[in-house]
Amino acid sequence: MSNYEIPREPSGGEMPAPSPPSLKQGSILFFLAQVIGNAAYFLTVLILARGLGPAGRGVLAFIIVCALITPRVVNFGHVNATGLYAAQQPERRRVIFGNAFGWALVSSLAGAAVICAALVALAHVRPAGIHAVDLLAIAVATVALQVQEEGFFYLQGCGRFRERALISAAGPWSYALLLIVVWVVSGLTVTNAALSWAAGQSLMAVGVTIFCVRIAGIGRPDLWLLRETLRFGSRAWLGTMARFLNFRVDQLLMGFLSTEAALGIYAVAVNGSEILLYLPSAIGLVLTPVIARATAESRLETTLWTFRAVTLLTTLSLVVAAILGPFLLPLAFGSAYQGAVVPFLWLLPGALGYTAMSAFSSALIASSAPGRSSLGPTIALVVGIVLDVLLIPPLGADGAAIAASGAFLIGGVVSLLSYRGLHDFRLVALVPRREDVNRLGGIARAATEGGGHIS
Repeated sequence: MSNYEIPREPSGGEMPAPSPPSLKQGSILFFLAQVIGNAAYFLTVLILARGLGPAGRGVLAFIIVCALITPRVVNFGHVNATGLYAAQQPERRRVIFGNAFGWALVSSLAGAAVICAALVALAHVRPAGIHAVDLLAIAVATVALQVQEEGFFYLQGCGRFRERALISAAGPWSYALLLIVVWVVSGLTVTNAALSWAAGQSLMAVGVTIFCVRIAGIGRPDLWLLRETLRFGSRAWLGTMARFLNFRVDQLLMGFLSTEAALGIYAVAVNGSEILLYLPSAIGLVLTPVIARATAESRLETTLWTFRAVTLLTTLSLVVAAILGPFLLPLAFGSAYQGAVVPFLWLLPGALGYTAMSAFSSALIASSAPGRSSLGPTIALVVGIVLDVLLIPPLGADGAAIAASGAFLIGGVVSLLSYRGLHDFRLVALVPRREDVNRLGGIARAATEGGGHIS
């Protein structure tokens, strides 16, 4: 019996867990949580866009991106192992979370030191307006985000989708409320906006840690288990890191290759287009533990149905966004962001590539093929960086958007082919069918009525 196939019955020392929600239940929970949480983020984006202007918004976007990227780089894929081990080895959850929390602190503190030192060394080429207090905000947010990630994956692996969804929905409102108070009391600056963001992330980290400890407590770190999880996680690390960098590395590069104002305009275009990614992100989060618990025979069917359903919904959302986006963006953010419309439209096709990359990479991790799961995101990252370097200098925000969409589409194709290499199926199985539409309608009715069990 392998390390990833041990019995899944909880031991007597662990709090009894509720029956884990199904893929559809968990996906709906996460989707609703993302809608509620991102409503808060959208409110903060509106406040920041109007309160800071394009140049200030660009500097803040650079600060936030530095803090978001660093934990993913230094984690070495441990979060993936945390989620999978928590799903498959419930009797070890106490120690698994102890390791996760300890590794989060150690790796994030090291990462925060490195990124802050790098920004000090690159003071002559980084965006102007970043001060010592902003570096402190980056360091605090880096640690908080790493603790959040380990905790979120642990809750996910334990099937505690409701708790994870609750933090995802409520946490962002702490940042929104802090930002509103700061705006009213003292007016917005890049520095106090960055500190408010770091404080909001810290509150979320505390909340998710409390939920995790309530499951089975927190055990003393086990170095042998840490080596084992890092060995597994490192095989998925490149893909996990690349998947996230595909979202943010273009904004980091724009901080060095373009103006702060162009970065601010592009950040608004990205904020608008990311609404299309809520559903594939939600389903990707739930897919890994669901498939990890599933029988080998049902894994392929679950993955293909998920891809068809999300592709159908994403396509419909994309059409609506293309029609309404050019009107709503300048209306919501102000005429100073009229330039965000064209990059917003260029970003839309990438949602289809992201859908494929999210579904098939998650399915590959759950199928104990973390190396294959990294191929699509890694190739997308490489393609995206090359296109960014070629297109951002002459085209600015438009070039970054073209590069992002192209990278996501290529990464999606590679992830699909990687999964097909492990589980052979006919390509026609990817095409949405009439029964998929009917099944989605039934899920929507059950979710709306609230009385039935969605399975």
